[in-house]
Amino acid sequence: MRKKAPGFTPLRYIKYGLLVLAAFATVIFVLENQEVANVHFLGWLMPGLPVSVYMLISLLFGLAVGPLFAWYVHLRRVRANKLDRSQ
Repeated sequence: MRKKAPGFTPLRYIKYGLLVLAAFATVIFVLENQEVANVHFLGWLMPGLPVSVYMLISLLFGLAVGPLFAWYVHLRRVRANKLDRSQ
């Protein structure tokens, strides 16, 4: 019977497969959404860029802001718990 290599997990291949699938879907999305759009936001006129660029920018912004918001909520809870324990 063959021994499996250390660190061998089928789950790793599933993760790599999902990563490749997500990358492929992103490339397809970018290629399909090349129509130029002008965006008006809070009185600002953004330059005419493809729709996919605006979507990817908003995705990256959400990926950056989401964890910061979760960190802020966590800090508030920790501070509230410390205040409750000290009283």
